[in-house]
Amino acid sequence: MKKIILLTVLLITGFNYAQTIVINELDADQTATDTEEFIELKSQNPNQSLDGYIVVLYNGSNDSSYNTVDLTGYSTDANGFFIIGSDAVAGVDIPLGANNTIQNGADAVAIYQDSAANFPNGTLVTNTNLVDALVYGTSDPDDAELIAGLGVSAQYDENLNGNKDTESLQRRPDGTFCTNTPTLRAVNACPACTFVITDINTACDNETGGTDTVTITLDYTGGGTETYNLAITSGSGTIGGDDPTSVADGTIIITNVTESTSITFEVTSANCNVVENITTPACVPATQVANIAALRAGNIGETYILTGEAVVTFTQTFRNQKFIEDNTAAILIDDNDGMITTTYTVGDGMTGLKGTLGEYNGQMQFIPVQDAGTPSSTGNTVTPQVVSITDLNANTESYESEYVQIASDVTIDTSANTTWVVGTVYPMTNANGSFNFRTSFYDANYIGEDVPTSPVTIAGIITERNNDGGYYITARDNNDAATVLGIEDNTLINVSLVPNPASQSFKIVTAVNGSKIVTIYNLLGKQVLQVSTNDMVDISKLAGGVYIVKITQGTASSTQKLVVR
Repeated sequence: MKKIILLTVLLITGFNYAQTIVINELDADQTATDTEEFIELKSQNPNQSLDGYIVVLYNGSNDSSYNTVDLTGYSTDANGFFIIGSDAVAGVDIPLGANNTIQNGADAVAIYQDSAANFPNGTLVTNTNLVDALVYGTSDPDDAELIAGLGVSAQYDENLNGNKDTESLQRRPDGTFCTNTPTLRAVNACPACTFVITDINTACDNETGGTDTVTITLDYTGGGTETYNLAITSGSGTIGGDDPTSVADGTIIITNVTESTSITFEVTSANCNVVENITTPACVPATQVANIAALRAGNIGETYILTGEAVVTFTQTFRNQKFIEDNTAAILIDDNDGMITTTYTVGDGMTGLKGTLGEYNGQMQFIPVQDAGTPSSTGNTVTPQVVSITDLNANTESYESEYVQIASDVTIDTSANTTWVVGTVYPMTNANGSFNFRTSFYDANYIGEDVPTSPVTIAGIITERNNDGGYYITARDNNDAATVLGIEDNTLINVSLVPNPASQSFKIVTAVNGSKIVTIYNLLGKQVLQVSTNDMVDISKLAGGVYIVKITQGTASSTQKLVVR
């Protein structure tokens, strides 16, 4: 099942230069009798044949064609330009007549790959075989039928600056249009639009069984350079917040928008035409669940509140992800929108988390819709559940997202890679069978280090990726992969370590009497302590984690794993 995402669609009007031919400039209105009207086309390549193309002019009063121009037999010039217009337009390629040949608006011009015979005058607007289109006006109300019929998202105003008689509509590289002094057969003179909407969020004002309202916030940059007009052109709501005309970087707030509806919000200026189509969520009361097992049994796409406490077992910066578990199950928190602003670390308790249940590549996810607040507890001990490969393979779904340790040491296949490489699968085996390790946590501190060649104790998070093979275990850090890391074991017989938590030390018990050299390494093989002793070893200065203790007496040595909590 596909992952559920915020239904916000960002649209930029117009087409781009990946098209073969586009409408590059239009001047539909001049002073008096309009003797200099023109449509400028632009091809991707110079001297491009226009065979098979037609240009259709639409009348907005009845949304049907009033002229069709057949381009077969023509080609663009050495710079890719082609001009259709009044007889008096300098260098016009196809003259249309003396004056008033292109209507002032609200009207449209469209390019099709089609036969002119299929577009007699009076043909209703269509997007079949459409290549490019421009809906325009001169301070006219938007023609919704032309916009919808041609599949564009905006109507451009040649009179935006109040200079319709002396300015034309000119295409920008992003496919939008500006108004400026005509640039016939030359590079358009559109100043760059600096206004950019950087983030859109929606939040329910209330969640009841009735009809609720939603508040939309739009963060932006690049204002303060010209006069901007803000409008809701489809749907309804109240616009407030910062005014980009005077505030360079800020937030526009739209309130009183009905849940489960869509609105079209436009920001226009002399140089900008930014259109956002925004769909609001359904403000459905959240269902309360007591634990993660009950949450996992819920319906994908529904909103839940986890009332019981879950403990964080792992966090990573990628998509602000966190793994949480309680005594019933575990789940991945996928927080790509950064809804959880409170800092959580491993061992913190989380209570009252609200979100939407989702699924991605087979792995169940909880997508938060608000911050979970201050941790309900801290310093909880996070201990992996010990499980055999046999049980893991038989019941993998029940262990998904849990922090587990494989019961017996495993041997890792390093034939393909001898170091830990991100996004790579490493087969593992022991007497109970085989399971796969995957380096799914890209910023883990063992990435780039050597893969252990001797049997190793593996702990980690169980993840699922049904698009490339199934379930995996991934160590959170190098403490989850305890090994001697190249420290040779020369077998010092019958060595054991007896911990004494009260004195933060351990006692060495061995069948061989006499002084011994004790060297302690971290899991990267770096020496952190060395003492010569007959009995107790003080470890009070060691941080919590997994270490390797090497005990040497004469030419014999032995290694043991030490866990400091």
